[in-house]
Amino acid sequence: MLLLISLWTGGICSAEADRAEFVLKAAFIRNGDLWLKLNGADEQPVTKDGKAAAPKWSHDGKFVAYAAGEQANDIWVYSLESKRQLHVYSGGANYEWAPDKNRLAFQIDGILNYADVSPEQVDPFVNVTPGISNYSWLPNGNGFLVSSSAQLLPTGWTDVKLYLVPADANMDPGKAKLLFTLPPQSGSFFAVGTSGFKWSPDGKWISFLAIPTASLSADSNTLCVLSSDGKTFRKVDEMLHYEEWFDWAPGQNMLAYIGGIGRFAIENKQLRIKEFPVIQRVPYTPKGYADRGFTWEGDRFITVSRSKESEWSNDAALRPLPALYRIDIHRNDQKQITSPPDHNGDFQPTYLAAGKKLAWVRSDRERADAWISNGDGSEAVQVISDIDVPSPYYDAWHWDSVLAWYAPGR
Repeated sequence: MLLLISLWTGGICSAEADRAEFVLKAAFIRNGDLWLKLNGADEQPVTKDGKAAAPKWSHDGKFVAYAAGEQANDIWVYSLESKRQLHVYSGGANYEWAPDKNRLAFQIDGILNYADVSPEQVDPFVNVTPGISNYSWLPNGNGFLVSSSAQLLPTGWTDVKLYLVPADANMDPGKAKLLFTLPPQSGSFFAVGTSGFKWSPDGKWISFLAIPTASLSADSNTLCVLSSDGKTFRKVDEMLHYEEWFDWAPGQNMLAYIGGIGRFAIENKQLRIKEFPVIQRVPYTPKGYADRGFTWEGDRFITVSRSKESEWSNDAALRPLPALYRIDIHRNDQKQITSPPDHNGDFQPTYLAAGKKLAWVRSDRERADAWISNGDGSEAVQVISDIDVPSPYYDAWHWDSVLAWYAPGR
């Protein structure tokens, strides 16, 4: 596995290495346009056509990538230095910044590509490899971990395979190295593709979702963990297809996730933690409650968006909305730290490690604002008003489609 070793060289940057003087940066969507909020400065509009979505910050906070157009498949980048909007590609999808350089990867159908970005221009994009379902950058930015799509044949579904691909593969199939083949379809496992991939802080474990066909995926997907050498594979639990619902602690091999099947966000959703290589699963959600998003604060605290558990009602007014709770996982001590007004809920907690601040979205389902506070919820202030509310799916909202905090060190 020489390719694995060479791609891994350089390791994962620590939070301390990335940490700098805290400057609040947020990119958000208002009335369909991209806006920026930079520390205490006034908000800055970027677009004016009402068709922007899904902002994503570069690793150094100097660029914001975003989607535009009627189908949200026109990829652009905004440079904070030159204040220019730079076109990347029309018809692309699933764009991700490299972890160490201003290089943006994206898919064109099943082909993985990347383009280098500077304040004045986007270089012509480079084809990397074909035939992929999903991908993520390797932690050092030298290549990718990609998954193939299963194909339905007369004999049944083919297996999903994971490959390591260097950034300079240039469509050469000989440079893609098989890392692991997911188990075949059975009564306990079925996958036709994967989510993106997330690495443990020491780089030894990789978490991802194994995703079945769309109708099945709406209710259940398999959270998996694979050792980085491809030798150990574990099925962890069943959960919804929300990649923000599983994440590693920043400094220890602890994987937190919101488990539970069923498409309704307001029932049977529990925060759980597994420590690797130990296989014990620890739940943290009290009976009668449902968890709907979380963020790590160091390796000891987790802030979770939590509501009372409820059966589904077509009347939105009867469906509970969440508040934020802070969990000390060492003591299993839990405390409610926000109290949103009636008919409002607090969603998408995000810990901004560089400033030791907690950020979140407060919404009444019709409008949304962004708030920040200390990690314990004290000194809470609203910092952005009138953010667009994305379309819900059974009371789950993809807030990252309308709001991105610049959070180095996460």
